[in-house]
Amino acid sequence: MNKAVIFDLDGTLIDSMGGIADAVNETRKLYNLPPQEKELIKSFIGNGVRKLIERSFALDNSDIPLDDAVDAMVKIYGADPVAGTFLYEGVKETLTELKKNNWLLAVVSNKPQTASEKILTALDIRKFFAENIGGGGNFPLKPAPDAMNHLLEKYHIRKENCFVAGDNYTDIDFAANSGTKSIFCSWGFGYVGNNPATFTAKNFPEIRKIVSEN
Repeated sequence: MNKAVIFDLDGTLIDSMGGIADAVNETRKLYNLPPQEKELIKSFIGNGVRKLIERSFALDNSDIPLDDAVDAMVKIYGADPVAGTFLYEGVKETLTELKKNNWLLAVVSNKPQTASEKILTALDIRKFFAENIGGGGNFPLKPAPDAMNHLLEKYHIRKENCFVAGDNYTDIDFAANSGTKSIFCSWGFGYVGNNPATFTAKNFPEIRKIVSEN
């Protein structure tokens, strides 16, 4: 029986708030706009880089071309996506135990694929994941279920044996749209939307307990 845990990245596996906020403000600086507070930028995260920049610039009533600003943000952040980024407590230990107990692990994130790959490799956790699916790849962004449907089919996983762990409504909706279970990671950046999470974890190691008992 195949079983899987599909993880979000930002706000779930990693605290990347410092690096993201710095990149957003560096992008704003290119257009002579003042920096924004990290807590405000945090509220913009979850739907990919385009929405992040669109939300950041929307408060300025400017006529800056969005495509150009997004390209600038991708270039700035992509140059060093590991800066200001670290693993949450217990991530490596929990992934090690899950892997040892034959859970298939994967990452599905709305962060650009190239940046995700650099981060997972630099933080020495890429080895735990069978797949890393990010934005700009072959699938639409979460909460569209396409990436999940691909994983379920490729690895012959039944929906009732699959959990999505994430910190935002995009992750909870991603699970709901694909008929899988969800774990809301309460330490992250986001919030639960209209679809309630199946479970809630208060810290990363608690994910192992949830999936093992359910």
